[in-house]
Amino acid sequence: MSENKSIIDLATASMGGEAPKPSSPPSNPPGGHPENFKPAQHRGAAPSDDSDPKNILSELLKNVQDKIAWVDLELPSRGFSNQGVGTVQIRPFTFEDEKILRGITKVSEGSAVVSKLISRCLKGIDYADLLIVDKNYILYKLRAMSYGEDYKIQATCPECDYESHLTVGLNDLPVKYAESLEDLQRKFTLPDSEVEVVLHTLTTKDENLIEKTSQITDNLWRFIKTINGHSGRSVTQGFVAGTTAKDISVIRNSIFNDDLGMQTLVNFVCRECDNHSALDLPINESFFDAN
Repeated sequence: MSENKSIIDLATASMGGEAPKPSSPPSNPPGGHPENFKPAQHRGAAPSDDSDPKNILSELLKNVQDKIAWVDLELPSRGFSNQGVGTVQIRPFTFEDEKILRGITKVSEGSAVVSKLISRCLKGIDYADLLIVDKNYILYKLRAMSYGEDYKIQATCPECDYESHLTVGLNDLPVKYAESLEDLQRKFTLPDSEVEVVLHTLTTKDENLIEKTSQITDNLWRFIKTINGHSGRSVTQGFVAGTTAKDISVIRNSIFNDDLGMQTLVNFVCRECDNHSALDLPINESFFDAN
């Protein structure tokens, strides 16, 4: 697109035509007025179609008011954490939110932009106080509200490598809610040391500690609340440094509480070989787009 094109050129080109060229003014006859000239009668100009833009816009946008309203949303944690907040309000993305989203120029900006968008579309709790399980649930609900619940993905059959094109109804995915505080805490016995470990419930403040696998391993001790009832940095750090790789693997794999929130395991049948498979719902390039 040439930088020399004017706004008129661009607008006209988008409608499939060329910009009108200015024509030469008609020459006047000797009398000083063109033929059939009639003096203007100043009786007041007729109102233009956009003389009352407020009412016009109200009429044009009447069908979207309910679609951009704030709605209540019960969180999977149900207030057993999150400072006792079990229900929040969210709204769909607007034009300004779209501008923020489409302004991403680097992959590294993605997390910060998503955090900003959720903060803008959330009332009732600060983003920093959200549990990650609640944050992920809100993200899926915002997608369904803003662009529709139908989400198109591709799934490769593990048996024959056939690629299936699937449409997942986000609002049809089951949601598991906490019934008590214990549901939010990860408690288990390690295989080698045979001690009981209780993990902290992850919040959005912990996101910078779990972006990479290496970060998770380095910060593993931070996620441990108690070990056989003992707590404190010296105890958790010392235990992590002294136990087996098998114990470490179990702790690392238990950090993310996938039992609660939107259940994103999708079952599908391969159209090529009829094999039954499952995959965890991916977030692809069409996640923030209308299908």
